[in-house]
Amino acid sequence: MGNLPAYIDCVFRSCECNPDINWLILTDDRTPRRLPSNVCVKYATMDEFQETFSRKLDFEVKIPNPYHFCVFRPAYGFLFADLLVGYDFWGHCDLDVIYGDLRAFLGEEILSSYNKVLNRGHLTLYRNNPEVNRYFMLKAPNVIDYRGAIRDPRTRQFEEWRGMNPILRYHDIPQYHAEFIVDVRIPTRWKYTRFEGTEIPNYPNQVFYWYKGRIFQAYRNGEGGTIDHEYAYIHLQQRPLPTPGFDPYTTDGFLITPDGFFPYAREFFTEADYQKYNRARFRPARELMRMACRSLRWRLARIFHTPV
Repeated sequence: MGNLPAYIDCVFRSCECNPDINWLILTDDRTPRRLPSNVCVKYATMDEFQETFSRKLDFEVKIPNPYHFCVFRPAYGFLFADLLVGYDFWGHCDLDVIYGDLRAFLGEEILSSYNKVLNRGHLTLYRNNPEVNRYFMLKAPNVIDYRGAIRDPRTRQFEEWRGMNPILRYHDIPQYHAEFIVDVRIPTRWKYTRFEGTEIPNYPNQVFYWYKGRIFQAYRNGEGGTIDHEYAYIHLQQRPLPTPGFDPYTTDGFLITPDGFFPYAREFFTEADYQKYNRARFRPARELMRMACRSLRWRLARIFHTPV
């Protein structure tokens, strides 16, 4: 729900290069867009989703803001079962993700061995069958259950660390996880930092890029050459990047930087290039003011238990 990121064409381009995977976008944003054949859109309003969820879950559902849709992610196999007929797996993902060659990292050996694959909100897969599609209804000690998570507007990470991951761990349900992703560190309170991935090695001179359907981290070795390390995808959380100044559908590659996206065909990086794409900058004053106001609203909501 809500607006799609300004760089959504780069996202869709990366989806297009995974032709045996289909994406379904649930949104109320009816802006005309160019879509690859494996990306389709289901339009509905917040009220329509609330009515559907309430009917299928058999209790009244309120969705106070678009972010609260994250709570429902583990239930999508149950809530949208009619849209998933014929699929072996379904999943949920974020829209601030540029995908590489997913099947190179998620082969048949993994998919045949696990009912749940990966454990981050920005990409998680579940086997599509009635039992697995009801995993979200399981309970575990000291973990909020799905009804409580849905009813509490303050719920965070029910789809991952504070919900589904400990619930399935408690029930001895194997979950596949590997650190073959670039989860970009969130900016600090004051700055937009350079791109660094959590849980992966980072280097003083490095860049990230998409090239012919694959995601790479490029960095300088001790002899001044370039090393490319491939990842499954890059997650650009809390990075309001601008609309690219080129057509992502007609280029073989593009850099993914703190300043946005730029065409790239694997040219050699100079020291100046590395410095340019690894810089940090202060957040604009207007944005800092907006963040302060948002933080105040959240604090008041927690005190008075009201939706934000």
